[in-house]
Amino acid sequence: MARSKNERSNLRQLVNALARRFAAKEAEWATLIDPRVLRRFRRELYDLSERLTGNAAPNDAEATATLDRARSVCAELMVAARILDAGCEVEHEAETPSGRHVDFRARKNGVVLNVHVKRAPQPTLRDAEAIVPMAWRALEKVHRGLVVALALSRNLHGRAMQAALGEAFAFVEQASVGDELAFRDAEARTAARLRAIAPSPTGFVELVADLSASFDSHVPRFQSTLRKAFAQFMPRSENVIVVCGSTGGIEAFATALLGSNIERWDKRPRVGELVAYGRGGDGFWAGSMRNQSRLAVYWTITKGSGPLLFVREMSSARSGPRPPSDRSKLAIALAREIFA
Repeated sequence: MARSKNERSNLRQLVNALARRFAAKEAEWATLIDPRVLRRFRRELYDLSERLTGNAAPNDAEATATLDRARSVCAELMVAARILDAGCEVEHEAETPSGRHVDFRARKNGVVLNVHVKRAPQPTLRDAEAIVPMAWRALEKVHRGLVVALALSRNLHGRAMQAALGEAFAFVEQASVGDELAFRDAEARTAARLRAIAPSPTGFVELVADLSASFDSHVPRFQSTLRKAFAQFMPRSENVIVVCGSTGGIEAFATALLGSNIERWDKRPRVGELVAYGRGGDGFWAGSMRNQSRLAVYWTITKGSGPLLFVREMSSARSGPRPPSDRSKLAIALAREIFA
């Protein structure tokens, strides 16, 4: 119940902030987008504000539908405001030759960018509530750039905890990405698990709560979302996919887009490191697949958040995506101006 009330409050704050912004900018933005579209956006925000202000039971079907609608509207209007603030002329729901629609077609100084807004797949990957106990935080003193996920099903105490930490220190000092270590209690039941999941730029062990069950199920859902957006691309033009969800979905989105973290023995490691890391071939952008897609954004649906822009690396090699044309380079620069 507390989580539902908190989510409702956060969405209400975001809706009200967007409503104030659209009201203050209406005259300026009316020169860039059809004023009727702006008025419709403002009506939607006003209606949502009224609905979110009222009291509702957390399990009420209508209340749940209101929250879902608020997430969708906020996702679309956060993006719209960002494009308009960049001074772009905007066409809403532009039709493609195949009869599909682009959410926003932005133009600035003769450069065109097609923006596709998608919600993170439902059920939304929630932010972790799990807290890593301080005793395990001792592992973060190890000078090794590695993100390690900790899953706890039972608490360990006394000698069992000391023995587990001894094994854990030995594990993080030599583990490769993908390795894991399980700890068992006196009844031989699994009490904890460590899993090396990615390199860390900090140079030290970074301990995080293990969301593997939720994470692994959400990666294919994010890839499905990306494929749906790709099917709506405007041909012979630059397109950007914007996916909006919770902060807990960022890593799953990055894995879906770029591929799983793996050790790369075909590349030189960075200076001072023994192993080179990279992404596997299971990502949406893997190899030369979908080489028309060069831009993607993840944006958390919270007040004050900002977009995280991913720009695909281009290659002159036959196996990689084609280098962008001059027109595409200008569109990529516009995407950086709007979302970076």
